[in-house]
Amino acid sequence: MIRIAIAGCGGIALARHIPALKKIDDVEIAAYFDMSEERARDCAQRFGGQFYTDYGKLLQDRNIDAIVICTPARSHCELSIKALKAGKHVLCEKPMAVHVEDAEKMVEAARETGKKLMVSHNQRRYLPHIKAKELLDKGEIGKLITYRTFLGIKGPEYSSVLGINNYYFDRNLSGFGVMSDVGAHRIDLMRYITGAEYRRVFCHAPTLAKCKADGSPVEVDDNAFIITEMENGVVGTIITSWTSMSGNDRMSMFFGSAGVMTLYGPNHPLVIEKFDGTVINYDFPYIPPQSETELTDIDNLFIECIKNDTEPFVTGYDGLAVARVLDAMKRSNLSGSWELVGK
Repeated sequence: MIRIAIAGCGGIALARHIPALKKIDDVEIAAYFDMSEERARDCAQRFGGQFYTDYGKLLQDRNIDAIVICTPARSHCELSIKALKAGKHVLCEKPMAVHVEDAEKMVEAARETGKKLMVSHNQRRYLPHIKAKELLDKGEIGKLITYRTFLGIKGPEYSSVLGINNYYFDRNLSGFGVMSDVGAHRIDLMRYITGAEYRRVFCHAPTLAKCKADGSPVEVDDNAFIITEMENGVVGTIITSWTSMSGNDRMSMFFGSAGVMTLYGPNHPLVIEKFDGTVINYDFPYIPPQSETELTDIDNLFIECIKNDTEPFVTGYDGLAVARVLDAMKRSNLSGSWELVGK
């Protein structure tokens, strides 16, 4: 039996990790930590287990094997390193860290302790994305030339337990706005699907519409427009938005020397159109609408790497790679110029 503690009892924990972990055999969610005693106690009462508002006391429980960290991004580094040094494995929500230096410290702590550090980039496990990587690796559209991807949601106030007072709008807690909340998904996904590292980025990340409860603009970006150049020469565009109210705002397109691959298009979740006129439609057992929380096997993969003592599916280095791109995006947004991605 692997005993898990949840750190951060907000929307991500309630909508994704707790339901997913509850479905895994030989896993027990034994404890819940939150700075809000009300939220921590509520989870313990609803799902069973102990609750804590003192993280240090939670880590003293020798029966806890792993921590799933679902707190604001700025706390990820501190909570992860403390857990790793206490002998706990860690599954950390994205983005892994606000600062590159923090992500580097997390990777080093995992190396020093020998404990697993995995980052919850769950969109790698969406069925069309799994198939897309397989097809690209096989060369189904020839040599990849360029890509474009879009991911838009209504905004965190619609999913957060705190509504318009959510921490995503607070730069001190989140570090970024949509460029990390939504952008981190696509930064990781394009790196994963293409198998290429980022070389440089150009980013414009304005605040166009989101406001606080008092009507003043939020402190973070609510839209981000990014041009990327990969180390292998592939050029792509990533657009992320908190102001998208449509139901199909997750489309990606990959343009190759022999055809085009479209994900989450209007008719099929994956379509390949070859330049010789061949069209191949791929359908899957069930593709949830964007408005529905999609549970993936990311938590299962975390448990498996603990049981089998194998490398996590999304490693700390993968999370660090995203942190480096986010840092370059932030610099580009300020400078108005292309910025190199750190190594």
